[in-house]
Amino acid sequence: MLIRFIIFLVLTYLLYRIIKYFRKQKSVKMNAYQSKVPPSAGEDLVEDPACHTYIPVSQSYKKEIAGKTYYFCSKECCQSYLSEKSNEKSQ
Repeated sequence: MLIRFIIFLVLTYLLYRIIKYFRKQKSVKMNAYQSKVPPSAGEDLVEDPACHTYIPVSQSYKKEIAGKTYYFCSKECCQSYLSEKSNEKSQ
């Protein structure tokens, strides 16, 4: 019984490390993507309403929702924001 518990702990730890590794790789790719286009001097920053990060206007993903323009750091953040809003409306 103790051996099974130890094996379970080891497998859980390995799964945690694997997930952490892939998340780190994803953030490295996002940072590399965002750093390709350097912001011009004095450019305004806008806040992403989904993840609350600040991005230069020229690098943002723009989406008009109900007549108002929103700025997102990526298309994925835009989609998650839209799905959150649709879930709030349906409740």
